[in-house]
Amino acid sequence: MKPRLALALLLLAGTGGGGACGSNPTIGKPLPQTMNESIAQFLAAVKANDEKRMGELWGTERGPAANNMNGDVLRQRVTVIQKYLDHSGYRIIEGPLLVPGHDDRRMYRVELQRANCNHVWPIEVVRTHSGGWLVYDVHLESAGSPAGPCQAATTGGGTKP
Repeated sequence: MKPRLALALLLLAGTGGGGACGSNPTIGKPLPQTMNESIAQFLAAVKANDEKRMGELWGTERGPAANNMNGDVLRQRVTVIQKYLDHSGYRIIEGPLLVPGHDDRRMYRVELQRANCNHVWPIEVVRTHSGGWLVYDVHLESAGSPAGPCQAATTGGGTKP
């Protein structure tokens, strides 16, 4: 594993089980009501480097990470995600696909356009208990180095809140 990716994954591991300390309540915008809105809004926040909005659009079935995660840990994680997913444009290649064993999740294959190449990898969304949709797992292990050349997509563990 490359040192930069290992460091990013270590940062994403954070405090263990997702840091559900609830010290950052968000009284922001309502959650996206469709899977596609969730992906579109999250990728727009990535492109705009809007880490606050990314934290509101990334989460679990319990709700946004901004509501359930320590603020410092959240900032570290969305900073890493923003670097890896930075893009000039995107298109959905495939999805929504069922996630085996998880009726509340769907998987997309999304092509992000970058200056030197296009890269396709999975992005998973989850339906919240309140009924909206959030980005759940951006699968950074498939992204390769944000500063390096494009690499073939891989499968494996993910980047969940």
